[in-house]
Amino acid sequence: MNEINFTLVTGAGGFLGSYHCVSVLETRNHLIMIDKNNESLKKVFNHLTKKFQKKKIYRFRCDITKEIQVKILSKKVKKKNIRIDSIINNAAIDAVPKKKGKILEFIEVQQWHQELNVSLLGNYLIVKYFVEFLKKNKSSSVINIGSDLSVIAPNQKIYKVTFGDYIKPVTYSVVKHGLVGLTKYYASLFAKNNIRFNMISPGPVYKNQNQKFLNELKKITPMNRIGLPKDLSGAIKFLLSKNSSFITGQNLLIDGGRTII
Repeated sequence: MNEINFTLVTGAGGFLGSYHCVSVLETRNHLIMIDKNNESLKKVFNHLTKKFQKKKIYRFRCDITKEIQVKILSKKVKKKNIRIDSIINNAAIDAVPKKKGKILEFIEVQQWHQELNVSLLGNYLIVKYFVEFLKKNKSSSVINIGSDLSVIAPNQKIYKVTFGDYIKPVTYSVVKHGLVGLTKYYASLFAKNNIRFNMISPGPVYKNQNQKFLNELKKITPMNRIGLPKDLSGAIKFLLSKNSSFITGQNLLIDGGRTII
C-alpha cells in the first residue's frame, strides 16, 4: 500500500503560492495550505478541490509570525494523523512598486519588523514545529522561496524610470539574503535526518505589471523575457522528488540569466 504524503505550503493563498500548490498536486503528494488571509485561502482552496478531485487538500488559517498559532496548527495536523514529507516556505510580503509611490532610503521600524517576521521568523517557526513530522520519513524536503535579490542588490534605476521616487526597500534584500543563510544552516543541521533544505530564487515573474517596467526588466535579462509561474514548476517538482535526494543547501536561481552579468 502506497503511503499518503503531504506537502505543506505557506502563503498558499497568494499569487505564487497558489501556483506552488498546483505543482505539488501534479506530483504524487497531497496538500496542506496555510495562509493568514482566509478569504484568498478559501478562494484558492475551492479552485484546487475542483481541479484535483482525487487529491486530499486541507486548509488552515494561520499567522506564521505568531508562535502560539503555529504550535496549535502542528497539534491539529498531528491529530489528523497527516504524514508530511515536504514543506514549501513561500509566505512573504512583497514590495510592489506603485506609480508615484515613494519609499525613502530608511523605512519605518514597524515595516522592518513586519517583513522580517513573515519571511524569517515565520520560516523559523514552521521548521521548529514541523521538523518532527519530517524526521519520521526516510527522506524529506524543504524548499524556501527566495528571489534573484537573494544574491544581488536591486537595480534602483529600473524603478526610477517607471515609478519616479520609488526605492525597493532594504528589507526585501535583507529577507532574501537571510533565507540563503537559513537554508544552508538547516541543510547542515538536519542532514543527518535526511531532510534536505534548498531554495529557489526566481527573477521577476509576470503578474500584469506596468509595460514600461516590464521593458526595463527585459533589458537587464539575457533571455530578454520575464519569468512565468510555470517556469518554477519543474524546479519545485524536482526538489520535492527523490531525484534530488543528494542535493541540499543549494539556491537555484531561475532568472533567465539576470544574475550572471
